[in-house]
Amino acid sequence: MPDGSGVDVAALDQDIDRANAGAIDRICHAGAWLVDLQPARDLIDIGNDEFLHAGPPLAGWQEACGPLKGAVIANLIERGRAATFEQGEEIAASGAIRLVSASTKNVAATAGGVIAAETQLFVMKDKVFGNVGFAAINEGRGHALRYGSYDIETRQKYRWMESEFATSFRESLKRLGEIDILAILRQALNMGDEGHSRQKAASAMIANTVAPYMPTRNADIFERVMRFLCANEIFFLPLTMAAGKAVMASARNIPNCSIVTAMAGNGVDWGIQIGGRDDEWFTAPVPPLKGLYFEGFTEADASPVMGDSEVAESMGLGALAIAAAPALARYMGGTVSEAYKLTERMYAICVSEHPTFKIGTLEFRGTPLGIDVRRVVKTGISPIFNSGIAHREPGIGQIGAGYGVVPFECCRAAAASLYR
Repeated sequence: MPDGSGVDVAALDQDIDRANAGAIDRICHAGAWLVDLQPARDLIDIGNDEFLHAGPPLAGWQEACGPLKGAVIANLIERGRAATFEQGEEIAASGAIRLVSASTKNVAATAGGVIAAETQLFVMKDKVFGNVGFAAINEGRGHALRYGSYDIETRQKYRWMESEFATSFRESLKRLGEIDILAILRQALNMGDEGHSRQKAASAMIANTVAPYMPTRNADIFERVMRFLCANEIFFLPLTMAAGKAVMASARNIPNCSIVTAMAGNGVDWGIQIGGRDDEWFTAPVPPLKGLYFEGFTEADASPVMGDSEVAESMGLGALAIAAAPALARYMGGTVSEAYKLTERMYAICVSEHPTFKIGTLEFRGTPLGIDVRRVVKTGISPIFNSGIAHREPGIGQIGAGYGVVPFECCRAAAASLYR
């Protein structure tokens, strides 16, 4: 660790330990209840010219990667501001739109998916500390706006999802009242999910929860809504992301806290945030992803990693809990035993174990919780994260899934900032 340049390092380390203990207590007591689904313009401060993107702030359109470009242009076409891809690209490049980091609004954006004023957002509320998190509806795997697809079929599905589906889901929520998202995550961890890349159990449970409350006055609409909901095995992901935003907000702005509260990529830089440094990002070039590719695609086709979904890892889920999801082992190195080792390795850089997120395959040990950037520096072990893989060119979509390693420099810089 730094010598502190005159700072009493031992005393400061004690202060950091106390701050971290307080942050862990808040994280463990925070809740996440799904309470609504509404257009972004009714929930957050967002202009008609703003598009919220994942990760640290970008300098402008010139830095946008392929999937982000595809998502922005598809939105421009859907909102009637452009008639073709070329026209949309011209509008975006002219400066007529503004790219804004979604984290500034406590919104989590998936991969290249962008949030516009009209985008429907799940509203996640922590009733304990009063924090709120937001995320957009998940379109399912494969061709999706969030992965840069902009073909007519993708846009039609997105349009339906944002209208007919959103209206039905909103009505079911009003009838139901609220849904305890953390309770579903706890159960899903013991049904083969790890809370990020694999959401099959959680998605099935949310479908079971809302189905009895879905409006049935129009049988055709009910059938379409339930078919989409039941077939979308990754539907729950944005609920995890919004929950992560709400929960991890409880550990923000705690002086001297060295716990990672967010990690994300924007296609250029990878960044992390820690509790003791307000909204500051500590960045490095995005790391490569290792994983499995769909037939016909290779690593050479992959876009640089982008997305806010890694807030799941900050909350003790995702790659940190990979031992709970043996089916994902092939994405993480090949064998179930190697997946177990990855989770066990993460305990060395975390300050605690989650009291309610338990891994049955590890004798119901709590998931690693509270990534401490000081421990990363001391051990040389960087956090890992899961991610989908999009094609580098706009219009193609998802081509695989895998995992990456947080650049060590992000954690080193974050740790050093506490000793300034």
